[in-house]
Parts: sequence; C-alpha cells; structure tokens
Amino acid sequence: MKLRLFYVDYIRLLLCCIVIFHHVIMGFCSIGGWYYDSPVQVEGTSRILCTIILGINQSYFMSLFFFVSALFTPVSLDKKGVAGFVRDRFFRLGVPLLVYVFGIHPLLVKYVWGMGAEYQYQLGPLWFVFALLFFEMAYILVRKINIKIGEIKINSRTMTIFVVVTGLLTFALRTVVRTNQPIMGITFANFVLYVAMYIIGILASRQKLLDTLTVRRSCKWMAIAFVMWVLMLGISASHPEDTSGGLNVTSLVYSVWEAVSCVAVSYFLLAIGRRYFNRQHTFWESAAADSFLAFVIHPFPVVFLTQLVESAGLSPEVLIPITAIVAIMLSFVVAHVLRWGCHTLNYKWV
Repeated sequence: MKLRLFYVDYIRLLLCCIVIFHHVIMGFCSIGGWYYDSPVQVEGTSRILCTIILGINQSYFMSLFFFVSALFTPVSLDKKGVAGFVRDRFFRLGVPLLVYVFGIHPLLVKYVWGMGAEYQYQLGPLWFVFALLFFEMAYILVRKINIKIGEIKINSRTMTIFVVVTGLLTFALRTVVRTNQPIMGITFANFVLYVAMYIIGILASRQKLLDTLTVRRSCKWMAIAFVMWVLMLGISASHPEDTSGGLNVTSLVYSVWEAVSCVAVSYFLLAIGRRYFNRQHTFWESAAADSFLAFVIHPFPVVFLTQLVESAGLSPEVLIPITAIVAIMLSFVVAHVLRWGCHTLNYKWV
C-alpha cells in the first residue's frame, strides 16, 4: 500500500462533515443526548426520516473512522518506533482530548445551561479519540507478542463471515449493555464493529487489502444493504425501543443490519474513492488536513448556529440543511486558523 492515499484523506474529510451534519440533526430531533435540543423539532414523517438518517450514519461512520485511523498506524509505528509513536499519539490525540474535556466541554456546558450548571466530566464527541488511543496502545502490545496472521482476502465470502460474526457478537453484547446506556459519552454497545474495523484497518495496511477493492462488488453490497434497511424498518416499526438491545428478534435483526450497512457503505466509499478520487487536489487536501481540529471544535459552531437560526420562523426541515452547511464551513474555517496558529508556534502535530 502506498504511503499516501489521497482518497483516504478525502474520506476522512467526508466523515467529519457527516459527523457535524449528524449532530445538527440530533439538535432538531432530541435524539441521542446532544448538548442542545432546539425547541424547534421535526415531527411526523420528517422525524422518521431523520431517525433513519441517524441510524444509517451510526451504522458505519465511526467504524469507518476507526478503519481509516488504523490504516497508517503500522507504518507510523515502524517509522517512529514505540517511544516516538507514543509521543506522537500523545501530542496528536492526547493533548486535544485534554483540551476538550477540561476546556471546550465545560465552556459549552456553561454556555448552554448557564454559569450555575453543574459540571460533569464528559468526553463528548472526543470519546472517539479516547478509544483510538486505547486501541493504538493495545496494538503496540499485540506487536510485542508478534502474533502471526495468515493472508486475508476481501471477497463476498469473507465479508459475509465478517457481517455474521460481528452482527451476532453485537447482539450478544447488547443483551448486557444497551445503546441507550452510554458511560461518559461512550456507547460500549457499539464497540464490536469499532474494534473489528480497527483490526481490519491494520490488516489492510499490512496485506495491501485496499488494492483488491472493486466498484462492482461495492455496488452489489450496497444493494444488499438497501434490502436490509427495508427489512430492518419493517421489523423494528412495531417495537423501535428494542433496537437498543435486549434478548429479542428486533435487536438481533438490527445488530446484523448494522454490520451489513457498515460493510456495504465502508466498502463502497473506499472502492469509489480509490477508483475515481485518488489524486491530489490542493483545496481538498488542505481541508482534509483541517478535519481533525474541525472535529474537535465543531460542537460550539453547531450549538451556536442552532440557537441562532431557531428563531428565524422557518421549519426545521429548512433549518437543518442551512445549519449543517454553515456549521461545516465555520468549523473548518476556525480549524484552519487554529492550525495556522499552532504551526506558527511550532506545534505541528495538528
């Protein structure tokens, strides 16, 4: 695998934009425990559509984030050594995590709820960074053990096995802990796919699995995912609360559906990206470089803009895309300025 894969950077940029869009929707749906719920809420069919969008996003976007993050971990560890790699991870991930937990999060809580609001330590969206740090330290330990893994092939058979195994493991996990039971912002009920996709990312780096992706197969799996989406909607319509977990058929179908959706959408984006977008583009490369900081600071623009537009007298169906577009642009502008400032101060890890 080449060291520089431009389309992977663009996918990371796309995922960051989807995260911001996702959180804007949450603010107008009161679903998922976002910082601020607008009094202007979607209702009826629009609420159902927003719920479907949130569910589809949740099925793949954070799992694909872990996959993308894992892709360059082995190369970075080989190049920098254990000490250099750990130091790099601390500056790139640990410092922004601490800034968020002890700076951005409490300021945002005070902004939303007032100065008298009781502060509780929460990771917010940076739960991803916390988990990624844990995964990468675990990978170092695994490297020390030097476990030998045979050659893996990405084909319909192995993808089906991956879907079945991760779906059943997710179902089993959710009989113990449900998706509506987060701890410090971490939804442990979703971690089977997160761990699995991180491992596949490591293997993809070592065994050049991305070179075997085909657009034809990606379209086939997207068709399968569409059928599963329809099936999942039909089964979960009568008992939507069971999608959060428990020993029931709805939870089983939903867990398998998430695995299918994750594999299908992730494969599709990677295959399409590799085939059509693996070329350098100055603007998009710059935006991709800003994506991590945009991810870190985006809750402030999202909450601020949601409060700003909710009094405009427009329907939430109109406010959601407007807020999302402006929030994405503002997040990246602020991130770009912050990166420039950090580089001016010779802090070049962001």
